[in-house]
Amino acid sequence: MLPGYVVVALVVGVVLVGLIYFNVPQMALRTGGRITLLIGLVALPLLISTVNLGFGFHQSSRTEFCLSCHEMRPYGMSLFANNRTAVSAVHYQNRLIDRDTTCYSCHADYAMFGDVTAKMNGLRHVWVHYFGKIPEKIALYHPYASANCLHCHDDSRKFVETAAHAPVLDALYDGKTSCLGCHNVAHDLKAVEAHKLWQAK
Repeated sequence: MLPGYVVVALVVGVVLVGLIYFNVPQMALRTGGRITLLIGLVALPLLISTVNLGFGFHQSSRTEFCLSCHEMRPYGMSLFANNRTAVSAVHYQNRLIDRDTTCYSCHADYAMFGDVTAKMNGLRHVWVHYFGKIPEKIALYHPYASANCLHCHDDSRKFVETAAHAPVLDALYDGKTSCLGCHNVAHDLKAVEAHKLWQAK
């Protein structure tokens, strides 16, 4: 089902095309008509572009999109790793994040331009997938920021009151230590290779 804004944009686009197509000769005779035609000729492509970008942004944030490339499938399978210490598996299997946007939820930076950065990195991935050489070992462009974890866990009672977190909370908040120092298995690819997977009954 199409999102509401796509339907509205399509309706507006069809109305604009209809007005322009059926009234061009009459509209072209008047100054107001010519201005309307000019606005229509500029507005329609902008409207279509905006709708396409919005729809593309939404679709490219979905887990299904991220895992549609064969090189990312093992990472998708790692969401089902039977490993209670693997970060991605724990979050996915316990529904701590929206399953439809699992990859994006964890890998988008939560700063002012975080969405833009994530999408630019995504475009780099797509470019490499189609035109580049896929590396044997896939790695992040930058070390994983604990701020991404703290975006959700920051004021979580379970997180704050966990005994192991107490001595490092200040260092985590200041960015002096990383969550991955302890939670060092993000994606358990060994479990995927060994077919040690969990599935809800």
